[in-house]
Amino acid sequence: MLSYDLVIKSGRIVSERSDFIGDVAINGETIVALGHNLSGTVEIDASGKLVIPGAIDGHVHMRTERPQFAYDETFATGSVAAAFGGTTTMIDQIQADPGLRLGDALRDRRALGEGQSCIDFTFHMNIREEIQQRLDEIADVIDQGITSFKWFMAIPGWGVSDEFLMKGMLTVGDAGALSIVHAENQGVLSAMRWRTPSRDISRFSENYPASTEAAAIVLALSMAEVADCRTLVFHNTCVQGVSAIRDAKARGVKAYGEVCLAWLTHTDQVFAGDPIAAIPFLLTPPIRTGADQDALWKGLRSGDLDIVSTDHALMRRVPEERALELAEYFGLTINVPAPNADTPRDADGNRLMPLLTPGGIETRLPLVFSLGVATGSISLNRWVEICCSQPARLFDLDRKGQILPGYDADIVIFDPRAERTYSVNNLHSNTDYSVWEGWKCRGVVEKTLVRGKLVVDGDRFVASKDHGRYIARKIGKPSY
Repeated sequence: MLSYDLVIKSGRIVSERSDFIGDVAINGETIVALGHNLSGTVEIDASGKLVIPGAIDGHVHMRTERPQFAYDETFATGSVAAAFGGTTTMIDQIQADPGLRLGDALRDRRALGEGQSCIDFTFHMNIREEIQQRLDEIADVIDQGITSFKWFMAIPGWGVSDEFLMKGMLTVGDAGALSIVHAENQGVLSAMRWRTPSRDISRFSENYPASTEAAAIVLALSMAEVADCRTLVFHNTCVQGVSAIRDAKARGVKAYGEVCLAWLTHTDQVFAGDPIAAIPFLLTPPIRTGADQDALWKGLRSGDLDIVSTDHALMRRVPEERALELAEYFGLTINVPAPNADTPRDADGNRLMPLLTPGGIETRLPLVFSLGVATGSISLNRWVEICCSQPARLFDLDRKGQILPGYDADIVIFDPRAERTYSVNNLHSNTDYSVWEGWKCRGVVEKTLVRGKLVVDGDRFVASKDHGRYIARKIGKPSY
């Protein structure tokens, strides 16, 4: 009888299309066989547990050194949190500063991750500078393993003009790569701010009309249709946006939609309560109504939306004046409640408040199971597809997202009956607050393997923090 390096025994192996009891055999970093009664030098009993591919978070932001909004989550801390949440690959973003060649930006960003991440990682390239040279550099960074390019349609200093976006999509489409759009209209947002320059936080989302977000999606996907460019719309938030993506798919556009975790777990009711607790939800496009949230879940169920990510960009709490500066940036005034004995303060006595954002690299996979599968909103197979398999296909991660021979042994053993109550004290990110504080989640990651290496075992981190690798992706070919 053959013996393998490692065999995961008697688990319920779930993929996007199959569901059966069996064994998974691993040699080195690779899955080599599926079957029954397999034997290994090391064996893990997964009886009664789900065995699924490692999850992929395609939308994260680890720390970038800059004067403002330098996230506190690093590759070292964020990758550990990811592993505890069953995520084995993350895609960070290179936000190339004006004046810097794309290849140099990739070199600098890659250096921050290598030797620091316990899970595998790669990048999207965010192009902000509207010059021909940056478009000419796209081919070079594709050769270095970047196959996805992000464009902001709004936000001063980040958004690009329609003309440059079209040029970018034509260039990316010709290469067969993926364009990603943050779809909003800057003119509309500026006009809304002009009409009501100071408003209460409880009415935050009114300054970001859902209909104009959807119009921006329609425009972006119309450009994608002309350019014949695969295009993913990041962080969809509303009924109309889901409809726009569905309509584009129906006419043959290579259109894809993402929803991020916080939009599936919270609604605009967060703005009606404690204004300090609402500050982490100053996101654009914003958290919207319960009806919009229902449409997002329905879109995931039907296939109108394709993946769930997080937009993970955590910071620790900051002194009050910094948090109020962020509110002022959004044209808001916040009536801060009087402090009490539980008000957090720093060592100098300054009142502390949260800044941004919900994040969720550790909570995404379990919460989508708890709120989706456990409630009957989505199937078990669909859960695996939107969190694991479809992100692998969309982002050219050709050896990720499946439990099949020849694929990387990125595997999660998941207990669907266990429950966990989230607290900042039992999560692993470099932050001191969580928007899921006190949430009870059904379904717990029991073990996480990255390329055959056990990284998380129960509540223990058992690997080296530099186990992860940079993945150089290729379009339409094996990634590595």
